[in-house]
Amino acid sequence: MAKIIAVIGSPGSGKTTVTLKLAQELYCATSNGAVIYISPSLKVPALGVLFPNYTPDSIFSLGSMFDKTDIYEEDILNHLVTVKSMNNFSCLGYKAGENKYDFAELTEDKVNAFFDVLNNMAGYIFVDCTDEENDLISQIALRNAYEVIMVLSPDLKSMVYLASNEELFGTNSERAIRVLNVNENELYSPVDDVRTNVKNIEYILPFSKQVRSQQLDGLLYERAKDKKYRAVLSKIVNRII
Repeated sequence: MAKIIAVIGSPGSGKTTVTLKLAQELYCATSNGAVIYISPSLKVPALGVLFPNYTPDSIFSLGSMFDKTDIYEEDILNHLVTVKSMNNFSCLGYKAGENKYDFAELTEDKVNAFFDVLNNMAGYIFVDCTDEENDLISQIALRNAYEVIMVLSPDLKSMVYLASNEELFGTNSERAIRVLNVNENELYSPVDDVRTNVKNIEYILPFSKQVRSQQLDGLLYERAKDKKYRAVLSKIVNRII
């Protein structure tokens, strides 16, 4: 049975990048089945961010899969976006240009069926959760999560978000592994002050020029090469495993 890793966090904290990089690092650290990254966001469809250089015929949308009456393993396999250098690592999400008006609203039964099929396909499932009220994929992932990771950035916006929305995630927020992600604009932010105001931060993920270059070049789907960055990812992965 797959272990669900639900990742939550404030907008602009780098949550999508951190989720993907953690999933990649775990894939490289274990041989316990396939690793699948899922983004249910229709506000900023992740596939457009993660795979901008892929040809249109190699990008498949979660939306078209959920349009089916029933979901089978073959349906999921046909909608995975794969990474050539990682045989058992793949992604599921929405395509650039899609939005919530393109698809029928999901039902809890259909999303539960989706996860039931995934349970037999993967060792780990990373869900890049949103805080959208009708996002059943995130809600069910959080409900069934093996581990919850909270991504924060060292700025006032992130702290205000946490103060205002922590109850939204309920007990998941209380038990989350908290990761402070330092972005390019926050290199000189008072990280120690953030740690004082936000309790239980366990890991600080340093800014990585190499990962930033991946973002700019549309190559985030490749594994990070920055040794310092990966060293922190590895610590978090070891905690999960």
